[in-house]
Amino acid sequence: MKRFLFFLFFICSIPFAFGQESQDICTHLQETGRVTIVQDSRLNDLLGNQPISYYANGSRSGDASKNTMGYRIRVFSGNQQTASKNRCYSIQAYINQEMPELPTYVAFKTPNWRVSVGDFRTSEEASSMLAQLRKAFPGYAKDMFIVKEKINL
Repeated sequence: MKRFLFFLFFICSIPFAFGQESQDICTHLQETGRVTIVQDSRLNDLLGNQPISYYANGSRSGDASKNTMGYRIRVFSGNQQTASKNRCYSIQAYINQEMPELPTYVAFKTPNWRVSVGDFRTSEEASSMLAQLRKAFPGYAKDMFIVKEKINL
């Protein structure tokens, strides 16, 4: 009886083994240049319905802005984990309240939390804004300086 069941199982599995072509992902990519990811529809409910594609250079297709090298003004930098993080977000909120047209950025780059403002193409633009910020925020004036980094245009 066991042999009969084994034989029946073997006969039934033959069409499945030969009916499907196995193709590795490298061959598929060389032929089509595409990878299709099938995901559960509940993920869209959790994450939102904004499709974003990431390219090999790290850029995203959903980004409206273009990244390039430029200048920003560093308002604060601190390395006390929780205290610096909280201070960064309070400084950001204060600057956004006083100057809503000026973009602000909070970033963590080990071991420092940083607050930067602006997206300036030239150092002259950044210097002009630095003078305005020092007048507008005298409490942070001594900590402000210009940094060169990627900016959003």
